[in-house]
Amino acid sequence: MDNKKLEIIKKKAKEDHIPIIMDDTLEVVEKLLNNINASKILEIGTAVRIFSNMFFKIFERKW
Repeated sequence: MDNKKLEIIKKKAKEDHIPIIMDDTLEVVEKLLNNINASKILEIGTAVRIFSNMFFKIFERKW
């Protein structure tokens, strides 16, 4: 998923008052995932899957 589509999803979530992960938190998690070489993730209780989309973006570069 490219950044433009991700921004559209985030904007829509904010308009609809759906809580999403903050950008700075997402950056920290991205760094942590890169450092531990995670290959799987389980995302529970999400409305718009921002985190899993970011996770896919990180790991599609590695595959």
